[in-house]
Amino acid sequence: MLNLFRAELFKLKKSKSIVFGVLTAVALLLLLYSSLLMIDKINQGEISNGTGGVVVYQQGNEIDLQASMLEKIGVVGILRQMFGGHFVGMILAVLVSIFVIQEYASGTIKNLVGKGYSRRTIFLSKILSTILLTIVFQTVVLAVSICMGIPFMGWEVFSHTIWKDVVLYAIFQMMFGITISTIILLVGEFTRNLAAGIALSMGVLLFSTTLTAGLDLVFHGVDFAPSNYWILDLLTNCPVTDFEAEFMVRGVIVSLVWFVIAVVIGVVHFQKADVK
Repeated sequence: MLNLFRAELFKLKKSKSIVFGVLTAVALLLLLYSSLLMIDKINQGEISNGTGGVVVYQQGNEIDLQASMLEKIGVVGILRQMFGGHFVGMILAVLVSIFVIQEYASGTIKNLVGKGYSRRTIFLSKILSTILLTIVFQTVVLAVSICMGIPFMGWEVFSHTIWKDVVLYAIFQMMFGITISTIILLVGEFTRNLAAGIALSMGVLLFSTTLTAGLDLVFHGVDFAPSNYWILDLLTNCPVTDFEAEFMVRGVIVSLVWFVIAVVIGVVHFQKADVK
């Protein structure tokens, strides 16, 4: 197990896809910060409405001179856009899919099985490396998101930030992210095809919450909301302030349950499926 995990760590260090993933996140952050900055300039009359494709909707003929959008949204709002808006999740879906599925295509998995490693050990080592990948990637995005706020919002914005909320939000997003990455790993294990794995993972990220919203309507009469127990709904609806004990407890339990389900199904499938 230790040797396999070390090999996984070596592959993570050499992987260029992680670098491209971080650069993609940085590009999205620049786009997000720049869009908010342009909204502020439009509201202040410094540039015309619609510049750069940014349109500020207004009432009547006057643009409401409201408080700065950057100041209103703040650091926690930026984090919520990146993590709760599935930007980070979509990048992770690509990274995990590449990391898992390419080893089937290259024959690495077949070689490991042929060398006598137990299938359970191989799959668990892959899970551990996926967890590490998720933690490292989300930590980098978190740090970059906060640091990038300095040139756009100035140091004073940090004095108004409730860092306890930032820490709690980051912890829960990390926990949800690990579970989701494990589910994506499970998708890769079932598909074993890069295009199919990425497409299906994106479908789960983008459309599963629509399905749970429909199920909420179906079960409305019995006062049961399936969305309260789906990991992606919890990730999207995770508060950035005023964390309630009920949500925190439910979040931990639901995340753990889905993680265990994904691990068990993945191990069982990997042990029984053919490795080609």
